[in-house]
Amino acid sequence: MKKLNITILSSILLTTSLLTIKSNAQDNTYQTYKKPIPKTYNLQELPKEVQEDIQSIQNIKYLKLKTSSDYEIAISNDDGTYSYVQSEDNLNSAIDIANNLKNTKNQGIPVVINKEGIIIYATEGIGRIVKIIDGNVDTTNNYTTSVYKTSGLNSPEHTYINHGYIDDVPIIEDNGQVVKIEVSGYTGYIKKQEDDGSLNIITVPMNQVNNLSHYTVNTNNELVHAISSDITSTPKYSYQTLGPAPSFMNQNTKYYSYDGNYFYTDINQLILDAKLDNHNNAINSNNPYYNYYQYLPGRSKTSYTADDINRYFEQYTPSDSLLRNTGSYFIKAQNEYGTNAALLVGIAMNESDRGTSNLAKTKFNVFGANAKDGYVEGADKFSSIEECIIRVSNYSFSNGYFNPKSWKYNSSSLGNKNLGANVRYASDPFWSEKAINRIYQFDKFLGGDTGLKDYNRYLLGMYTNATSLKNTSNKELYSILPQNTRTKNTCKGQVGDTTIILNEKDSNNYNIRPDRIVPITETNINGDGTYLWDREGIVNKTNIKIINEKSNPNTDFTNHWAKSYIIDGMNKGWVDTTNAFNPENFITRAEFIKIVNRAFNITQIGQENFSDVNPGDWFYNEVRIATNAGYINGRGDGIFAPYDPITRQEAAKIIGYITNKIEYNFTYLSAFNDGNLVLDWAKPYVEGVLKAGYMNGYAEDNTFKPTSNIKRAEAVTILSRTKK
Repeated sequence: MKKLNITILSSILLTTSLLTIKSNAQDNTYQTYKKPIPKTYNLQELPKEVQEDIQSIQNIKYLKLKTSSDYEIAISNDDGTYSYVQSEDNLNSAIDIANNLKNTKNQGIPVVINKEGIIIYATEGIGRIVKIIDGNVDTTNNYTTSVYKTSGLNSPEHTYINHGYIDDVPIIEDNGQVVKIEVSGYTGYIKKQEDDGSLNIITVPMNQVNNLSHYTVNTNNELVHAISSDITSTPKYSYQTLGPAPSFMNQNTKYYSYDGNYFYTDINQLILDAKLDNHNNAINSNNPYYNYYQYLPGRSKTSYTADDINRYFEQYTPSDSLLRNTGSYFIKAQNEYGTNAALLVGIAMNESDRGTSNLAKTKFNVFGANAKDGYVEGADKFSSIEECIIRVSNYSFSNGYFNPKSWKYNSSSLGNKNLGANVRYASDPFWSEKAINRIYQFDKFLGGDTGLKDYNRYLLGMYTNATSLKNTSNKELYSILPQNTRTKNTCKGQVGDTTIILNEKDSNNYNIRPDRIVPITETNINGDGTYLWDREGIVNKTNIKIINEKSNPNTDFTNHWAKSYIIDGMNKGWVDTTNAFNPENFITRAEFIKIVNRAFNITQIGQENFSDVNPGDWFYNEVRIATNAGYINGRGDGIFAPYDPITRQEAAKIIGYITNKIEYNFTYLSAFNDGNLVLDWAKPYVEGVLKAGYMNGYAEDNTFKPTSNIKRAEAVTILSRTKK
């Protein structure tokens, strides 16, 4: 008798097994059961989404085995049952059998079951990251799993996630030992089973999945991420509202995405594209979405004031919240250390449960600083909420997550698990989204009827190529390298990081706001964590793509006589583009010198000895620059008077001094009715700027008004004229 081909023999055996299932359905159907989970801690002490996820673990189906073998191959049926096929003692052989079954018609999804009755492999499945030890689910809150870039699991650990925050990840590859998944923008590999036999991830067959995490558009046309905590039975979601929905999305539709950039209406198409490493079937395949708040660099400023922050806290926190009346601390942290106050507010609201957490009340810790998973006792303790906000802004963010010199740095945005602070700040893969939910709430509440003020305030760019980022003195601040080449203790960013584009330097380069303002040869930012807002970086345009549309700049000067001059000043980066320019408001001495320093590119810092100018003031370095340049002095008695409005003759003196427009033949000045009121120290400069056409008088009464305060529109106009 001629021997049968091995492949033919296997096919016959599989077919026979399937026939057996059909003829003896009752005998081959698995019984399922749930294992009780011991109560090891008080659930009420954990975040709500963690509570729900741990409780949902009890819905994991254990299958009552048919044999004593190490592995059993079964079919997951569409009606929720499982049918036995055969047994195996070797995992690879069991997987091979399952894969061969996949090609057989008229069946469900082949799976492999281990000796504890847990499904560890499916030909089509969703992963659940959960720790299982000796067949029992570990429900402690201190378990995290490492996610690696390479299948060999020998690359430096890139990120980590906690099983208490996630219930579903798409399985891209699975060889039985290592599984490739995508989570919060990061695609990487997890070791399926440790040497001690414990599991890091299990599989749910696709036809048993009911409630995947997804995105929707609500009735307010806002993008909402529904994060599932139970994908097999009762729908349970935490909802994070992330801002205005992208235009390609519609209401009453579920969109699947595990990076927040590309969206699918069919989960199977998402997994297919992931296996092919493309996004061809995404509904926005040629138009990736980048949530503004998520990708906004931390080296930015909110449009809102300390009083605004206090109003927000009063509205959205309980009366006993420790965050109330702390707005000035957040603004100080922003101005001095270069950490956007709105981002800090969002993080604090999330980490401290609106300022009411046990950490907040016992340790004044509203950021969860050094609160390790499962070990909050080791978290940092501060003497006050003010100290917490300032120190965390300085050491954790300015010198850490926002500083390319630090090992914590992965772009200064909040980001996700692929880039930004979320990579290393939190094991929760949706930590940034939960903060963003609060940031959007903050912007929406304070913007009120006028609309969002922070959203799209800045023009954002994403690095698309490796490049060198230099300062205006042509010194390298840091390098942008290909992804996954950045190593610990280097001063480098990576392709995919985002930056703020200030303006065009020239036809080939952008002026950008760098995360770091000193060259790579220097060991830190400025000795502590301070950030110099007037420092700019330069990058070639070919290495950056624009990822948002900047909101239309201020509209309160649309019909103003100085409109063209104001727009010119904005385009050149002299003035900040907030939602209100206030052209008729008087400009202070501090505000005026800041614009002057920018307009004439005066950057050399000197000393100052004014009693009303302190290191924590936003204008501290502006005053040091101005006095070092020699174009302005104080008002006597060691006073600079930064908040006083600047007068027209003071402004004329500054402009005349810088441009060297000094005239002692007072022909122009004497033509004004009040020319004699100009003080002697100012006369040559007033005459010079009048002759040059930088300043004019008032035709209605033929006056110059030397002691009158100058308005914001007038200030920008004068400076614009000097550059014609």
